[in-house]
Amino acid sequence: MDNNCEKTLIEGLRKGNETSYKHLYTLYYSELRAYLTSISGSVEISKELSQQVFIKIWNKRESLSINSSLKKYIFKIGYNLYIDLQRKDKKELQLLEQLKQNAIHEIVDFTNYELDMQINLVLSEVNKLPEKCKNVFLLAKKDGLKYSEIAEELNISIKTVERHMTKALRRLRKGLKIIILFFHLLHNLHIPF
Repeated sequence: MDNNCEKTLIEGLRKGNETSYKHLYTLYYSELRAYLTSISGSVEISKELSQQVFIKIWNKRESLSINSSLKKYIFKIGYNLYIDLQRKDKKELQLLEQLKQNAIHEIVDFTNYELDMQINLVLSEVNKLPEKCKNVFLLAKKDGLKYSEIAEELNISIKTVERHMTKALRRLRKGLKIIILFFHLLHNLHIPF
């Protein structure tokens, strides 16, 4: 486009002439979009940025001050909008990464705290068992002994070991059922404790 045509087009834009604006759009939109696609690597981003370029030109039409060619001016706006988008995306990624790291630390801290509480509650319930029942349970679960080994060590029958284990597990299930329900509700309601 020659210099006189550009000046006429710019004057038309400054006066709010929609025909001049449509002509500008028709002349440069496709080429601008191709340029922005090449630097962004995204058709969607290039469409969005191209639209923003022409919106920006229309919004500032009355104060347009173009020292170079109109094409260079339009492409410079597009490039600057792309750089702004990159900066914004970088800041958002940094913020998301920071939020992710904070969330991971909170989850680990919460999980460790929750686990410690649950272990303490289980141990508390185990300590409430009758002495013989508790001994049999701890030998089986803590020390990993087989029923026959427990029977031999405590000098009782295997049937007695089985009865003590049944009794211990029944009491623990009953005692822990409320605790498990409590933790389940806290977890689902996201209530910190």
